[in-house]
Amino acid sequence: MNQWKFIRNSIGLFGSAVHEGQTKTGTELAPRALREGGLISALYNLGWEINDMGDIQGKNYKINNVKSKFFKNSQQLGIINGEISKRAFDIVSKQKFMLNIGGDHSVACGSIHGLLEHYGDELRVVWVDAHADCNYQLDSNRNYHGMPLGHLYGAITEQIKGFEWLRHRLDTKNIIYVGIRDIDPMEREFIKDNKIVYYGMDEIIELGIGQVMTRILKQFEGKPIHVSFDVDSIDPEFAHGTGTLVDGGITSREVHYILRKLAASRQLVGMDLVEINPQLEKTPELREEFFGDFQQIGRIQGTQTVALGIELIASALGRTLVL
Repeated sequence: MNQWKFIRNSIGLFGSAVHEGQTKTGTELAPRALREGGLISALYNLGWEINDMGDIQGKNYKINNVKSKFFKNSQQLGIINGEISKRAFDIVSKQKFMLNIGGDHSVACGSIHGLLEHYGDELRVVWVDAHADCNYQLDSNRNYHGMPLGHLYGAITEQIKGFEWLRHRLDTKNIIYVGIRDIDPMEREFIKDNKIVYYGMDEIIELGIGQVMTRILKQFEGKPIHVSFDVDSIDPEFAHGTGTLVDGGITSREVHYILRKLAASRQLVGMDLVEINPQLEKTPELREEFFGDFQQIGRIQGTQTVALGIELIASALGRTLVL
């Protein structure tokens, strides 16, 4: 495989077996489902060395009889994300690719923070999601999977127990949203006021995904890039096993193109793959196999969204269609 710009030919992989950032159980099962479906062998077949560091289990950090005024499970999620941040920093400081398989999207606070600790203001983030996840209104009924960027941007200013480690901030000029289409009024104003670059579904339709990626890579040229990928960015027709389905999303073909273009830049340094929930698939049956499914990566097996998740990671890590 070709040399990447910021990392050597090695992956530090860990699972964030976490569902506490939202109300539905099942996302904590995704790391195991991805491994059992053939993720590790797929990455080996692409030529990567892999250090599988196991899972950070959300249930191991449960705090009983504590009701937070900030958001649900705030102290628990702070401790979990602190562990994720340490693990992410340890991986990238050794010039390895950081692969975080979640888990709900709350875990991106820790992974991006760990990369910020290493790369500083050089880090760029491509956030592929149906949602902006930058809500910063605090109350006891909030779900943190819609808030991690609000925290990383510094819009959440309160001192929250469990998050004492959070000291690095992501500058809003260093992120681009792709696929957003279900945005809270507060988030709309924040994106507008901070002039955050985004390519929602209207922009993707108007420009075409090729032009979108050309613009993103021009804006982020020469910088280390982390992609935080929520499967609800994808139209439910192609990925139904997730908890916050939003119609009218990116197609399977387009999401693979996004990730292949990021891989071709050789600037990728990390990836979150989040919000796969095997319990929410339309059917527990394994996805139908098609001719050509296993080129370069070997055989994979899984339900519709799990199998697609493995293929998406492979696209981000060098799987190509032709050369």
